[in-house]
Amino acid sequence: MTIKLNSGCFKKGHIPWNKGNGVYKVCLSCNKRFYLMRYRLLEGGGKFCSLKCRRAYTKIKAKTFKITPDMAELIGVIIGDGCISKYSHTNGYRIFISGNPIEDKHYMEEYLPRLLKKCLGNEKKPFIVSNGAYVLQFANESFRLFLKDLGIGEKKARTIGIPKKIGRNPILLRRCIRGIADTDFTFIFTKKHNYPRITAQFASDRLVRDIETSLRNFGFTLNTSYNSEIKDKRGYNWITNRIHLDGPHNLRKWMEEIGFSNLRIISRYEVWKKNGQLMPRTTLPERLKELGWQGVVQNE
Repeated sequence: MTIKLNSGCFKKGHIPWNKGNGVYKVCLSCNKRFYLMRYRLLEGGGKFCSLKCRRAYTKIKAKTFKITPDMAELIGVIIGDGCISKYSHTNGYRIFISGNPIEDKHYMEEYLPRLLKKCLGNEKKPFIVSNGAYVLQFANESFRLFLKDLGIGEKKARTIGIPKKIGRNPILLRRCIRGIADTDFTFIFTKKHNYPRITAQFASDRLVRDIETSLRNFGFTLNTSYNSEIKDKRGYNWITNRIHLDGPHNLRKWMEEIGFSNLRIISRYEVWKKNGQLMPRTTLPERLKELGWQGVVQNE
């Protein structure tokens, strides 16, 4: 049934100026008591007394985030392979974390969603985008502002570093480095495929310097190179900064003090430990089969 008026047509019980059956609420932002009309209550309103308070609450909530060890690891993941992009048509932001759909499958589908839920309460699943990357995407404006306060914003590739609040705490720093390593480091073997090397390269020389200083303070021995010009297979020249940790001693120390959470790297380490070597260009499914871990991963 509808009620026809000169100004238009409305459903019964949804006339905007009908203030009956409303309730009083307390604004989450300014803590003031305000009256909420029934139609707004049915639409899911009632958290804020005004649009201004709604926007202010985002900044208030950003200040409530704490850098726990799990949060430090998530921040490391975003430093390593995260992207913060603005959507022009909505004027909002999205945070992307990308990986390889084969090698990072377990990490993107199992470990990372659990970490995200523990830190932010978000429940997200990855998906494959047009360029073939496996992407986990989420929106959280308060968390974005929290990251921005730490120095992690848009166009971070060449300027990013480890936030000082994390760098001052050894426990948080180790977890942050683990997050960076899980997404952007690789684990290879030289000298007839049996001499281990943990290695990475970044566009940001600041990030490599931060990692180098941190690892040296932890007692690691390593080699770095800065602003090296390389030419890829397509003929493009670009500048990169590298870091290498060579030998069983560094590897053993890394596994004891920092560790990995990505099965892509863990499986490489376990195959090397089992066979004394790891042949190049093996895939994650092949390594899991070699270790007899296929059923364990599927049932996790």
